[in-house]
Amino acid sequence: MDRATVDIYEERAEEWLARRGTAPRDELGRRFRAEVGGALAADLGCGTGRYLSQIGPPLVGLDVTAAMLKLAPSRGVPLVRGDLEQLPMRGASLAGVFARHSYLHLPKERLVHALGEAWRVLQPGGRLMATLIEGDFEGHDLRGDDFPGRLFAFWTAQEVAALLDEVGFSDVVVERLERPNDQWDLLATGRK
Repeated sequence: MDRATVDIYEERAEEWLARRGTAPRDELGRRFRAEVGGALAADLGCGTGRYLSQIGPPLVGLDVTAAMLKLAPSRGVPLVRGDLEQLPMRGASLAGVFARHSYLHLPKERLVHALGEAWRVLQPGGRLMATLIEGDFEGHDLRGDDFPGRLFAFWTAQEVAALLDEVGFSDVVVERLERPNDQWDLLATGRK
């Protein structure tokens, strides 16, 4: 993860939680669980745990930021500190990985490696569900960011699909999901 972004989350985790709240604004966690079934999954970049109850066990929550994990209500879900670029999990140990706006804080040149880590920890047939923001931007100076200094990398659907294909994912689908302010998220799914 980008060090400056991690530092911002470490220093301002409580403020982030107060502004964003504890409940997800969509049903992606439920959709993910329905696709993965009752097998072990991970919420990569779980932050303060907004999707943990929606996904439900068996589940592991992982985040690089200790301050965010401290605020996450575990509800019986193990919480692990770790980085998307070096997952502390055995290969082929998970049926699914969920990453809601987690990979968007990685520099573009490092995303393929991080997606390779997700592929590594998935069992054959395992499912990836990840969201990124659609666009053409990379940097620490995103206009309108309420926590300035965080790194953001935006992507096109074609770029995301090509990266997932390069890593080895099959059945790749990239959907557009509307965001506030006439922006779009990219919901990327694929199977190992």
